[in-house]
Amino acid sequence: MARLQLEFRSLTRQQEPGSWSHMYDYDLSFERLADAVDAGSRVFYGRREKGPDHRMRCDLSPAYRWPEGAPYDGSKATTVRVTGHGSHYVADPADDWPRALCGFWWAPEEGRVVTGEPSCPECQREPGLVEHLRSPQN
Repeated sequence: MARLQLEFRSLTRQQEPGSWSHMYDYDLSFERLADAVDAGSRVFYGRREKGPDHRMRCDLSPAYRWPEGAPYDGSKATTVRVTGHGSHYVADPADDWPRALCGFWWAPEEGRVVTGEPSCPECQREPGLVEHLRSPQN
């Protein structure tokens, strides 16, 4: 599975810029497979596991169309609890139709700003991924 994902990333880089929309259609993207690779590594390596394998994730190449807003442009994400749908990171909770980093949308009256990490694992992963992609070693 890991080799399949690395091949997918190399093919994506060969496409026109902006042709792969990061997190736009999460259920159909390879990010779900990356989650499975990371979970398998945690089980296989146990305490020796060194964290997520960011090679399996999207990167900042021009092939990926990243969402506008935090944390991709240096802003801080806000945690919003959505009635019946857990909590998510959002760039601007004051938007007419707020959109989480994972791509989930909701009506403004359904959400309220809260403190702490969101319950959505996809939203939790995004700031860590961006921090890794922006680190000097990459």
